[in-house]
Amino acid sequence: MEKRKTVRVGCSGWSYDHWLGVFYPIGMKKKEYFNFYSKFFDTVEVNSTFYRLPFMNYVKSWVRKAPEGFLFAVKMHRKVTHVKRLVDVEEDCKVFLERIKPLKENGCLGPVLVQLPPSLHRNIDLLERFLSILPLDEYRFAVEFRHKSWLWSETFKTLRDWKVAFCIVSAPRLPEVTEVTADFSYIRLHGKKKWYNYNYSVKELSVWSERIRGMDADEVFVYFNNDVKGYAVKNAIELKKNLLNLTEN
Repeated sequence: MEKRKTVRVGCSGWSYDHWLGVFYPIGMKKKEYFNFYSKFFDTVEVNSTFYRLPFMNYVKSWVRKAPEGFLFAVKMHRKVTHVKRLVDVEEDCKVFLERIKPLKENGCLGPVLVQLPPSLHRNIDLLERFLSILPLDEYRFAVEFRHKSWLWSETFKTLRDWKVAFCIVSAPRLPEVTEVTADFSYIRLHGKKKWYNYNYSVKELSVWSERIRGMDADEVFVYFNNDVKGYAVKNAIELKKNLLNLTEN
């Protein structure tokens, strides 16, 4: 019997002016974007936290705006992944998690995404040392690897041992490995042939729908990061329709 799961589909961000006239109505004010976005999607991936630590009051404003049941996935700050490259980052992780604490306290927090740089190649010892400092009993974490040297059995075993999700990726020059290593799965679709500027075809989205349907996970988070020309919104809505049709059939 197929395992029942919750699938949440959204985009990597919502505050895009170039979505005006494509998704947001012409003339809509930026402060109204999130409310409009949340009428279509029940989750969003926050990328801004990668570039700068969010002020807690700003995070609290997300909580106030979010409808019931809405979840924010947040990306770990770049100091942890790209500057210090997972070395001696326990205090940095604590500071980051403290900043997003209002989301957790109000039931609005989805997974925390840890995106590694392409220049960081496979190092299982480093990965295990990093995972050992994370509060895995309090938060859900997913790791995105940008170098294909990580895509091997020992990586997946390590993530399973720590109950951390392998981030499934669709991106140029990276294989689409649909490995599930936790009780939830995390998917990022950046663009199959072009980063961020790619419109997934109906056929490609149908394939992803079938993959998601077959995943052995309780919950699946899917985020489209191909924001150029509003492709992310278009593709996310189409994928949601596909998944609904599969459920009904």
